[in-house]
Amino acid sequence: MGGCETSELVAEDIVQVRIAESVDFGRFQEREVVTYDRLEDVKVFADMIRNADEQPGIVNMATPEYDVEVRFKSDETDRYYVWIGESGKPTSLMNVNDTNTVYLVPADVTDELIELLETD
Repeated sequence: MGGCETSELVAEDIVQVRIAESVDFGRFQEREVVTYDRLEDVKVFADMIRNADEQPGIVNMATPEYDVEVRFKSDETDRYYVWIGESGKPTSLMNVNDTNTVYLVPADVTDELIELLETD
């Protein structure tokens, strides 16, 4: 899964992250999008992808909380569905191109995500 398969992803490879409240699976929310392009903000999303740990089995998830689009220097984009955990709890992440696999992001990254999203 894009960045989740590599520990080599660095924030400098990402030029922009767009995030919006999700509408449903299969439809990326294009309105009310918040864009992050400062390195310190992008780093939080790079950490999310880099630290995601694939969970065994096939999943059946509720409607995502957020749609996240990551744009790289190469002009490639990856899109993810994200379910933000509570403070101190893991966050769930799913690549839109593989909705049968879910990844868990550590609690410390969840806390960074919560802090970043609350400031906007």
